[in-house]
Amino acid sequence: MVPWRLLGLGLGMALLLSAVACGETAQDSYARGKALLAQGEFERALAAFTSAARADQSNREYLEQYSLARRLVLLRQRLETEQDPDRWAYLARSLHALYCGEGMFSAAIPVAEKIHARLNDESSAVVLAETQLAVNRNAEAAGVLRALDKQKATASSRALLGVALARQGDVQAAREIVKDVGLGQDTPPQARYAAARLYALTGYSAQAVAALAACFESVPPSRQANLKEHANRCPDFAALASTAEFAKVLETPSKVPESACSGGSGCGACPMRGNCAKAQSGRLTGASSDIAA
Repeated sequence: MVPWRLLGLGLGMALLLSAVACGETAQDSYARGKALLAQGEFERALAAFTSAARADQSNREYLEQYSLARRLVLLRQRLETEQDPDRWAYLARSLHALYCGEGMFSAAIPVAEKIHARLNDESSAVVLAETQLAVNRNAEAAGVLRALDKQKATASSRALLGVALARQGDVQAAREIVKDVGLGQDTPPQARYAAARLYALTGYSAQAVAALAACFESVPPSRQANLKEHANRCPDFAALASTAEFAKVLETPSKVPESACSGGSGCGACPMRGNCAKAQSGRLTGASSDIAA
């Protein structure tokens, strides 16, 4: 049986060889790969990034894009053939997270729809609604959250429903939801962040800032940068973005202890897994080995 890794690497070799034959530079291949990635042509993008990385193995950016395209291709392949429901859900969530992390929401939505169709629970509804909100499909997000069994609703799903309604101009209905969000001491960061968005959209600026501060305090340092960047770009905070209070809350430090590396024998249980310098270096070293092979 051909390993997935090798299969993924071989998907675009014909295109790679033709690019080399045409005298395409590493920079040209990289630019072509970026364009193909944006179009959702993942196998062809992988071939282009392979060409760029082989032509200039010292360029870290080329290696990173090659590694990203390879992970996308392999996850997509495995998702199509996976039969175990739990494993399928894990792979689907991983692929969805990778799409969203790269801003590929048009590709992420079909995956989120499949996840929700299979699981049909609060978590899958939130995943789908969040993705729809990211591309302003607000009415669809509201529909998904309204269809959720009221017994399954949580602070996250209720707050996101309020966000979807407020974005459609139904601020009064969104303010009614504010009363039922129900943030407590054990509320997870995701729910606090969703509540902050709802507060901001409905004119409760002080509550929005307080919820954001509590959210930032409760996430590990390794996750703060991405979350704060999202808050800085999120249109739901547009009315607060120019205020001193918002600028100050973006400086909120984490209260969650986290070392740069646990020093253990593996990364399996480490909260920094996949994000620390050691993991990133290992990933790029592996990519370099594959490119050179």
